[in-house]
Amino acid sequence: MPLFAVAAPDAHGRPDPAVAVRAGRAADAGGIALVAATRGPLPDGFAARVAGWSADRARHLLVAEREGAVVGWAMLARWDGHDDVPDGLYVSALTVHPDRRRTGAGTRLLAALLERADGDVRSVVNARNTPSLALHARHGFTEAGRAATYAGIEFEGGTGVLLHRRRQEDAT
Repeated sequence: MPLFAVAAPDAHGRPDPAVAVRAGRAADAGGIALVAATRGPLPDGFAARVAGWSADRARHLLVAEREGAVVGWAMLARWDGHDDVPDGLYVSALTVHPDRRRTGAGTRLLAALLERADGDVRSVVNARNTPSLALHARHGFTEAGRAATYAGIEFEGGTGVLLHRRRQEDAT
């Protein structure tokens, strides 16, 4: 199973109206872990951490679900105190199960996170993940930098991209 969606700019898939986005709950931790595991091994205690994030009012944990099953997830949270990225709100963990990609789940997750943001938003994406870079661009993110690591995250292939989306009223 590929780590990232295969880049296919002309392939748009078909939005699945049965996919809904909602706030994540502690009970979703197992489903989130299944989706997250499609990107590689999970750290010990991952599901317990996710359950805790669902109760943290400083985070926005969202899931995309279809017929009661988690098919994607994402989070919006503050990152502070890293020397290599600005403090602020960051999109993280935006992941859709490979079997459910190109159904609109990623687009819906990102749009729902941005609706919850009250300022500028940033995201860090692997430079090899061109479908995610394109998704972010469609939502107004622009490239702010490239580096081997950001906030302690190392990237398969060696390069990460720092993306930035200005607050909507500042963007005009």
